[in-house]
Amino acid sequence: MNTLSAFRAFRALLPVLRPEWRGMAWIYLLGTMSALGLAGLTVLTAWAVGHAVVERTPPGPLWWALVLGLVLLRVLLTWREMDVSHALAYRVLARLRMALFDAYARSVPGRRREHSGRAAAVAMDDIEKLEFFYAHTVAQLGASLTLFTASLVTASLLLPEAALVMLLGAAVVASSALYWARAARRLGEREQQERSDLSEHIVDALGALREVLAYGLAPRIIAETSAATARAATVAQRRELLSHLVTALRELVLTAVVIGVIATSATAAGVLSADVPVRLAPAELPALVALALVGIAAIVDATDTLTRLHPLVSGAERVAAGINRPPVVAVPRAPRPLPAGPLGLRFRDVSFSYEGRRPTLTSWSAGLAPGEHVGLVGPSGSGKSTVIALAARLWDPSAGTVELVTADGGGVPVADLDEAALREAVALVDQDATLFHGTVRDNLLRGCGPRSDGDLNALLERVEAAAWIGLDDELGEGGVRLSGGQRARLCLARALARRPRVLLVDEVTASLDPATERLVSDVIAQFHGTVLIASHRAETLARLERVVDVAAAPHAVRRPGG
Repeated sequence: MNTLSAFRAFRALLPVLRPEWRGMAWIYLLGTMSALGLAGLTVLTAWAVGHAVVERTPPGPLWWALVLGLVLLRVLLTWREMDVSHALAYRVLARLRMALFDAYARSVPGRRREHSGRAAAVAMDDIEKLEFFYAHTVAQLGASLTLFTASLVTASLLLPEAALVMLLGAAVVASSALYWARAARRLGEREQQERSDLSEHIVDALGALREVLAYGLAPRIIAETSAATARAATVAQRRELLSHLVTALRELVLTAVVIGVIATSATAAGVLSADVPVRLAPAELPALVALALVGIAAIVDATDTLTRLHPLVSGAERVAAGINRPPVVAVPRAPRPLPAGPLGLRFRDVSFSYEGRRPTLTSWSAGLAPGEHVGLVGPSGSGKSTVIALAARLWDPSAGTVELVTADGGGVPVADLDEAALREAVALVDQDATLFHGTVRDNLLRGCGPRSDGDLNALLERVEAAAWIGLDDELGEGGVRLSGGQRARLCLARALARRPRVLLVDEVTASLDPATERLVSDVIAQFHGTVLIASHRAETLARLERVVDVAAAPHAVRRPGG
């Protein structure tokens, strides 16, 4: 990875942050004015010292007015810069995370076999570091370069030889960043990789907590986590050591530049030799040295910052890859409105395959009339869950179309429909449906319009949950306080709260006891709309009007019990 590729990695995220460009420019201006104000104070102080020592003249009222004005301006600018930059940092953080979440919503990770631990590392660790870069570091780099340019131009007007020394010193300092860039980038990438691996390991352990306890794996996992943490810390220490070595080199260059400016300035002032024409008053010499010191220090700060950015490059690439990932469902250019009245489903020669695997469905066709209740059967891996996901438009088929069918037989492809309208009409209850942290009311209202507490309590009565839970009860993360049957009932109630016209159910009764399965099947049977349910349970299938075998030839249908 070279400097150009690093620049491209950071630039790739700028379109997402376009609304914040004005804020970035504003922080750059504030930072630049603050840096110039501090430089002005430094030069003015050195100028006053030079005149006081050489000419024994104290600074006049104008000098005091300028210094006092710069001090007040500096205080105001520093306060304003901190206020604006902190607000911008939160907005950058929110925009990057929203863009990443939106990309995942359009491109379901499950189809691409991605690890949730790595996704969490990108969403939390990488973006948090990039937030500081875009909200603070970019403006800081711009201010440093502007300050150096202003110092160099001023020095060239006062004494070209001093400006040449500054330019040579800046070149050496900048070249040190390029010289050490490859090693720093390599260490930064390795550190980020170690941290991503650590996140993946922790997520795996937390996701299998019961197995960890049942098999006594806790000591092993703790040891592996400690080892992974130690590896990441070792890489970070090596990167810091390299950074300190480069910093020491730059400080050495800074010292050499100061000595060079002093020598050229003293020569021009006739201090070192009386035979040289005097082109600079001796009293001005401290001010010129201070000016050179301010300018070269700005370059040192900028290059030091650039050296420390290398761990962010791979993070920026991962975030950009996540945000720019291709969607699994295409956004229609001219969305069509949802048809009124009852809706059915139709699959026309649908094919689908997961990445890196052979096709799950090939030219598969089936139809559900509006209001019909149909089951899907077939062995594991035959495509039952895939059919449900395609009907819910979590994915688009690689070939063929999925349509919503009106009472007169007309079909509208789900890919052409307005997204919000489609979600209102079609509800999904998945086998692994998740309850969110919060109250029962919060969960029932997820994804639907306003509902009264009376309506919500009626839903709880409908799924026979009112006896053991209330609307204000907290569920905990993922509904941890509930049994599998209780979670299934609440997930079904949440889908019904949306008042859908098509209800999609994927193996929701697979792990339920007979009594709970009977209850859930009764609720689904009483739903006044179209139902497509994937199941292998006889009790569930017996309530349906017909059953489609996904693994059989297209249009193969059998009656329940047949």
